[in-house]
Amino acid sequence: MSRMNVCLKHISEVFLYEYYCLGNDEYVISDEDKLTPYKTKAKELLLAGDYAKAQQEWLNAHLENPVDMETILGIILCCKQLGDSEGEYSYTTESYNYCCTRAELAAFYRNMGWYYLEKYKPQVSAACYLYSKLFEDSQQADAELEFLEKAVGKEVSDKSIAQIQEILKNNDIPTEANPVTLALLYKAAQEADEAGDGQQAIDCYRMVYDLTADEEVGRIISNRMNGGPI
Repeated sequence: MSRMNVCLKHISEVFLYEYYCLGNDEYVISDEDKLTPYKTKAKELLLAGDYAKAQQEWLNAHLENPVDMETILGIILCCKQLGDSEGEYSYTTESYNYCCTRAELAAFYRNMGWYYLEKYKPQVSAACYLYSKLFEDSQQADAELEFLEKAVGKEVSDKSIAQIQEILKNNDIPTEANPVTLALLYKAAQEADEAGDGQQAIDCYRMVYDLTADEEVGRIISNRMNGGPI
């Protein structure tokens, strides 16, 4: 049985890693931060426009921490720049499990929108970009929707949420945060609380609330912030 060394910094990452990545292997959390140097180098190479080398640094970081969203989004960015639509789709699909905020979920839909634009499916692409704006407004989504309207010669934004969701569902694209991920984050919050790590517990509860606006979770956060019991 192999023994993996991984660079996990937060209890939420531990829960996501153990569920989605671990399999039958054993692992230890590395005392050395090998993740940050790879990410720093990747960003330097991105600024220099060397997307192939930047992607390799992101991939090295991904080996150290497979659930780090910044790393996965870096790989996806490089796939786009290198014209690798299937690689972009593969990592975008993978990223869905690790979306822990509305901003990350919006990025997931924007990246799906890019893929379907590359595949000459403007209606699906438009639906993805429109849906992303429900989670986070972005100039990128606006620009892509404007491009799509010019390309197809008609309005693409005149759809209800129900119509958008129908298009997404017909193309096997999820329309909400992964319920398994939400359950893992909630469990991570409870375990952090039991371990006496109030800050990491609040972090996890905030992730759940950001994605669900669940009143009970909101109450837990409010009580904790005011010094009260869970």
